[in-house]
Amino acid sequence: MGRKNEYVIGIDTGGTYTDAVLLDYHSRKIVAFSKTLTTRENLTRGITNALENLPIKKTGSIRLVGVSSTLATNSIAEGKERQTGLILIGYDRELLTAYHLSAKFPTTIWANFSGGHTTQGLEKESLDVEGIRQWVRNNSHLVDALAISAYFSPLNPDHEERALGAVRQTCALPVVLGHHLSTKLDSIKRATTACLNASLVAVMQEFIEAVRKSLKNRGIYAPLMIVKGDGSLISAAEAIDKPVETVLSGPAASAIGGRFLSGQGNALVIDVGGTTTDMALVDNFKVTITEDGARVGRFETAVKAARIRTTGLGGDSRIAIDTDSRVRVGPERVVPLSRLAAEFPEVKDEIAGLMNKRELDRRPSDLEYWFLYRGDNTPPVSDNARLQELIELLKDGPLNLTLILQKLNIYHPLQLNAGDLIRRGVIEQAALTPTDLLHVTGRMDMWDATAARQALAYAGELFALDPDTFAEETLDLIVARMFQEAIIFLGRQTIKEKLPGNIDEAWGRWLVNEAASQKNPYLAVTLASRFPIIGIGAPADLFVRRLARLLHADFILSDHAPVANAVGAVAGSIIVEEEAIVYAREHKGTLVYVAQIGEDKADFANDGEAAVYAEQTTKKLVRERALAAGAVNPQVTVIISSEGHLQRIVARGIGNPKL
Repeated sequence: MGRKNEYVIGIDTGGTYTDAVLLDYHSRKIVAFSKTLTTRENLTRGITNALENLPIKKTGSIRLVGVSSTLATNSIAEGKERQTGLILIGYDRELLTAYHLSAKFPTTIWANFSGGHTTQGLEKESLDVEGIRQWVRNNSHLVDALAISAYFSPLNPDHEERALGAVRQTCALPVVLGHHLSTKLDSIKRATTACLNASLVAVMQEFIEAVRKSLKNRGIYAPLMIVKGDGSLISAAEAIDKPVETVLSGPAASAIGGRFLSGQGNALVIDVGGTTTDMALVDNFKVTITEDGARVGRFETAVKAARIRTTGLGGDSRIAIDTDSRVRVGPERVVPLSRLAAEFPEVKDEIAGLMNKRELDRRPSDLEYWFLYRGDNTPPVSDNARLQELIELLKDGPLNLTLILQKLNIYHPLQLNAGDLIRRGVIEQAALTPTDLLHVTGRMDMWDATAARQALAYAGELFALDPDTFAEETLDLIVARMFQEAIIFLGRQTIKEKLPGNIDEAWGRWLVNEAASQKNPYLAVTLASRFPIIGIGAPADLFVRRLARLLHADFILSDHAPVANAVGAVAGSIIVEEEAIVYAREHKGTLVYVAQIGEDKADFANDGEAAVYAEQTTKKLVRERALAAGAVNPQVTVIISSEGHLQRIVARGIGNPKL
């Protein structure tokens, strides 16, 4: 008797596109996929559109849904997370001031109270409970959530728990405790992680409700899993509780998808998206993880995530030309002119007529358009008179920047002070991009190639550049940038000495540039990757293929490379970890060894007995948790490491998700 039809669905909600794939669970073959525009103002609609394009005959045959998203990462990067108040307990006031450590926190609403514990888990100072209550009374109306982080709370969470009780007596805001998210001793990273998590709870809850509503609209009631930043899967409920763990979910899913589609156990995965190029390494069938904690924008967290190198270079990166004809690409993301012209015929006509302008009237701003985000049916309102005038101008459609400046009688866009509206996506910008160049050279056929060609010709006139040469040299520049990024990323994998994040010193830059250009008549410089390179994303066939050639590496491009993120959303495993720490403390004049797992502690006469107990207990707990999370036959491994005077025992259970 043959197996019954059972399918799983992977969904990736990105900044520009929402992708969905239908995967046969038993054969592991992709049955169908869809790609639709992300509807930022109503995520439910965009996800529903993607699902509607999948040929699902029987919704009851869908046994699991996996979702990856850049939502958490983008919310932090774009400043769209909720406002959070941070309560610190027992932090060193002099250090906070002397080293400006508070600048590392993702909020300006914070306070430090007496309390905290020592390296032996003993109380350092009594907790200022009344001070915490009073501060919450004075500040709760300013924030949407609260985070609490006490000094050495992983060793003794008592003060965080008591502070939680004081907050509960004072207000009804959601509260996040630092020791629930990380057992790392880095107090600044732990406070940052707790604060970001508190700011994202409501955002993630809204997103998951949007996904559930979309599935319900399609008649799908399968279990829902979310991709974490390390590529593993967690339940939707856990994602709502710990949304900060989903930062870098999209790039991690991309790496998992690349591994799945290629079958490669060792590979460099490069995902070229609209906004960024992301690199990840698959080593022995596992995506490499950073133990130091993920960095999101300027914030350093204690979140374990895939080791990703991201650069602001993508298909929709702005191409700018300096007055000395030097070309810059990115990091700003804009809408390609070819796409804008395809959506707005009047823009196409305006670009076509640019060559008719008098030479003295020609401006680079002729090739930059501003327009209101059309997904929002309610035009924004600003209390700034000039911004409101700008909004009124844009209500009828896109305008080029030259015309905007003329109508508002100003000389420079900085006078508009529109940065916040642009950053939040209320006002969008269009300009020349690599996507336009790909249309001009015939390597892409998605939008209006004629408009792209006319815009490039006009740019050539403005800056005395040959359009065809400019297009090819700019594409070469993008590949050279990716080449440098790949060298840095691969070079920093194994070198113990901390290498800088860029190519420094004259000889270093020269060697890399020579290896990228291969034009030196006297000396050939070769840098080669030992791993094959997997290309992900629509432009990968051009950019990553050429990069692989420069690195003398095999290039792998799957038929489903454009939707690899969605594949990775459902091709990952459930991974559960349980940590124990073993440390010494003095008790009644005698040194005892404490094995602590969560908030449970056990005392032993020597560190060996404590470590054995910790290992056996964490293995048992992690297996139970993995089964409860839906893992099938989880395999358990244990990693033992030292952190200062602590011994850290980490048990990891891994298994495929149960349908």
